[in-house]
Amino acid sequence: MNEVQALFPIPAGLDAPIWWVVKLIILVGLLFYLVFAVVVIRQVQLMTKTVAGELDRTIRIVSWIHFALVVGVFLGVLQFL
Repeated sequence: MNEVQALFPIPAGLDAPIWWVVKLIILVGLLFYLVFAVVVIRQVQLMTKTVAGELDRTIRIVSWIHFALVVGVFLGVLQFL
């Protein structure tokens, strides 16, 4: 039993297959969010080509930081689950 399982014990009466379904739902949701982050990067690239402005570089950097954070969270959750 690891530290997290000691902090959050599985309630009696809940079977392990239910937790596998919950884990799968979490992973699928995070995968969709990862795809959303890729779409955001693509949209920002198209926007900066179409509309020139002072904040182009800043918005591009923010979108890449967002993507990096999403990948980090996804990999962290994948390792944890």
